[in-house]
Amino acid sequence: MLKHTNTTYTIARDLLGEATDGSRASEDLALWMRARALAGRGLNRTGTRAAGDRLAAAVTRHADTWRARGRIEAIPALEDLTAHLIAEFCLGPETGAVPDLLARLQDALLPPALPLPARWHALRRHRLRRASRDLADEVSALMRRRRATRREDSPPAVADLLDTACEEGALTREGATSVIVANLFAAHETTAAALSWLLLLLDRHPHLRRRVRDEADRELAGRPPTAADVPRLPVAGAVVKETLRLYPPLWLVQRTVEEPTELAGFPLRRGQRVGVSPFVLHRDPHHYDRPAAFDPDRWIERPDTPLPKYAFMPFGGGPRNCLGTHFATTAMTIAAATLTRDYRISQSPGTATTFDTRTILQPHGLTLDVAGPRIIDRDVLDRSIFGT
Repeated sequence: MLKHTNTTYTIARDLLGEATDGSRASEDLALWMRARALAGRGLNRTGTRAAGDRLAAAVTRHADTWRARGRIEAIPALEDLTAHLIAEFCLGPETGAVPDLLARLQDALLPPALPLPARWHALRRHRLRRASRDLADEVSALMRRRRATRREDSPPAVADLLDTACEEGALTREGATSVIVANLFAAHETTAAALSWLLLLLDRHPHLRRRVRDEADRELAGRPPTAADVPRLPVAGAVVKETLRLYPPLWLVQRTVEEPTELAGFPLRRGQRVGVSPFVLHRDPHHYDRPAAFDPDRWIERPDTPLPKYAFMPFGGGPRNCLGTHFATTAMTIAAATLTRDYRISQSPGTATTFDTRTILQPHGLTLDVAGPRIIDRDVLDRSIFGT
């Protein structure tokens, strides 16, 4: 299903849930894939390494405000952090109102918790379109400003690659803006959700939090981590992968059938919807020993038999996989090392957390207490969360 997206299967809805032309012969689709490939080049290993310590600096800047407040609501605070991370990475240091507009679009996209009258759906659709248009206008204005003021020694950004493609006639300005908007929205929401689960799991497993902190102390010697340091932080990286295995933000990936086909012996006709759940797949005992356990060491002590290609897919797969996969895992590893070394983050006493799957998989109701790093860890036994 994922491998043959854009041929047998398609993505038939856009960011706002509106129908798109999913035809594999569509010129719009070809241009979109070209734009995605260019954006992917900016979000890859070379791009993240060029960012230096800017990612860690953004994490520290936000965490300092959390510590001053003492207590935060995890999802809004982490979405604000990741919105700034991905906005600065895509657009450069000047992000304007993009983080606030991302939050507004995210709020508008939340489906209603209760059934609403038909007239309210029309109002919601209008609100979505306006929020999306305002975000696209702001991104477009920032890209124009960056073109006019950027110096040769300016730190690179994803927007620069897309601008070059526009100048070469390979992409329209509207297409470049659309790709930036899509990446901003997808990367900030999923990364924030994954970081929320990571901080909660580390709080529930103090011995692992200490291992991440000790590794950061040993390998970084007090300086901020960069993307180049990620290979030297295997424990933090394993915690990130294990968090994404147990709680993949994209818990359900769907496609629309483009042409009659057969899947696992079942005939499918054009227009039908099919899906796969990474949440279920990642807990398959055929692929994972003790699949419900939070065990980052499974990624360090690699098994003799490698996992099948699609047995681990927290960000999807195939030609329409999430472009921000490398960016998200790198940012999460840097955040894990920075936050465990320099801060003490724990679930607020007396609060409860539940699943929220209305959009992506999130820990609903999670509040966190944030303090300095020298508070002694609570003397608690490892606890489990939702059976892990």
